[in-house]
Amino acid sequence: MSDEMSRQQRRRIARDQLKSGRALATTGIAASPKRETMRDVARLMHAKLMERDNPRRAGEAAAIAAGLAEASLTRHPSAVAIACTKGCAFCCYSFVGALPPEIFRISAAVRVGRARGLDAATIALRSARLAGVSPMARVGARLPCPLLVDGLCSVYGERPLTCRQATSLSRDACLEEFEGRGDQNGRIEVSSAHLAHASNANVALLGAMRAANLPTDSFELSSALVIALAAPESERRWLAGEDVFAVLPRNIVRPMVVEQVAAKIAADLTG
Repeated sequence: MSDEMSRQQRRRIARDQLKSGRALATTGIAASPKRETMRDVARLMHAKLMERDNPRRAGEAAAIAAGLAEASLTRHPSAVAIACTKGCAFCCYSFVGALPPEIFRISAAVRVGRARGLDAATIALRSARLAGVSPMARVGARLPCPLLVDGLCSVYGERPLTCRQATSLSRDACLEEFEGRGDQNGRIEVSSAHLAHASNANVALLGAMRAANLPTDSFELSSALVIALAAPESERRWLAGEDVFAVLPRNIVRPMVVEQVAAKIAADLTG
């Protein structure tokens, strides 16, 4: 009887956390949220990932994470002005790592024609120039993201959280990096608010993926996108446990603190 009550209690607690997560995903969260806040928004993503009969649940979980980042930025905006403007695409020539749910979300957008005329074949052709090019080798090489069209991101609404972090307080600094004139060991000063909100959403998604027993490797965006677009069932197969990105390197290393926080979130969701 006590075990049954315990199960009932756990289900009630999970429902309460899910309700809180839905509200937080709409209103946004602070740049430095409490642990229970991160747990609740991750609970929402985890619930989505556990919809076993939904073959698009990975991409939809990524959409929740992106929506959280946007809502958080709206509620807690940057205290400083950023130099980024429409048509300023210097960061679109940089290396971008993305999680599989984000990759599947973008591939779905391309398939339904939301990528400003780009199709799978065109993206594969554009991506060929980026194959095997390291992050440092991208600096000054002027190799555009295959999703860039006329200076604009063709899937801006579906862009990965890494791209949502990419802001700058100085256009000149971005130009110097783009042209390979700057100190390649230096860093472009960014908006701490944009960085924090996108990072929080990313960590919550990582924690939800861990709790759902899904692999959390990140991949270079263009190469992974080509694979996802080549096989319409790639998302379903990945969710079923198939390593659809097996041919790609797994050399994107996240900061240890990110891994630690994601692990704590996963433990909170499954404990």
